[in-house]
Amino acid sequence: MSPRPPRDRYIAFCLEAPAGVSRDAFLAALGARAPRASLLSLRGGMGLVRCTNLDKDATIAALVAIDRVGSETVRVTTLGTSGTIRKATQKYLR
Repeated sequence: MSPRPPRDRYIAFCLEAPAGVSRDAFLAALGARAPRASLLSLRGGMGLVRCTNLDKDATIAALVAIDRVGSETVRVTTLGTSGTIRKATQKYLR
């Protein structure tokens, strides 16, 4: 019997920055800390990251640990985790 394959998890977060942070700059900061996570959206200081259920805790820790994006000092707060994009958007990003 083989183990179940990893399942996707979607982590909603809030990005507090004094000036607008570009998607590419945030993606570079995230990729340096959580290389297996992927940024799905980043709009108006709110964003959504995809990872597997096995990497969820490490991805949340990586998001919270981001304190600089480019030359800007930022603060990332996670809002919640969901198993689908739809539920993550409905519960945390509206």
